[in-house]
Amino acid sequence: MLAMQYSIQLPRNYDAALIRQRVEQRSKLFDDLPGMVHKAFLYSDFDKLYAPFYIWENLSEAKNFLLDELFQGVIETFRRPRVRSWVVLDQQQGLLQEAPKFGVREVDLIPAEEELEHLLMRERRLQKELLTNPNLYFHVTAIDPDRWEIIRYHLWKDQKSAVHTAADCVQTYEVLHVSEPRVKAAA
Repeated sequence: MLAMQYSIQLPRNYDAALIRQRVEQRSKLFDDLPGMVHKAFLYSDFDKLYAPFYIWENLSEAKNFLLDELFQGVIETFRRPRVRSWVVLDQQQGLLQEAPKFGVREVDLIPAEEELEHLLMRERRLQKELLTNPNLYFHVTAIDPDRWEIIRYHLWKDQKSAVHTAADCVQTYEVLHVSEPRVKAAA
């Protein structure tokens, strides 16, 4: 699996209602998108950042999306953004059954001297602990082997209930919508 995110820096005076309207109109296009496991439409009003986060079944499906008309709509509206990608190590649904309202993406550098097996064990323990929280909707751990960074992406009931670590970089978001074709198909 592959995680992917692009961030659109919006002007300071940008009307947040325009992003909400865009998500309302376009989210339906992603609810049954082949190869997509998860998409969260994320927005930070404080940072004026629109930053959708995706999980794809494989690289081929992610490539198809980047070259098709859905992504062309992003390019036409905002410009072609830089797209970050990570190899998914693990992803799990949390206990929360209602739609999440708050998202967190944490990024930590992986020191060159750290053994990767120890890193993976630590991340598994952290994920196992988070999965006991009734306010957690979804959690992903992924790695960028180019920059040697680990990311933790999680969605929560609300900002008050969110748990996050003291990562090098923490970005928080309002969750505007979540599309998960697999989850719907299984229900």
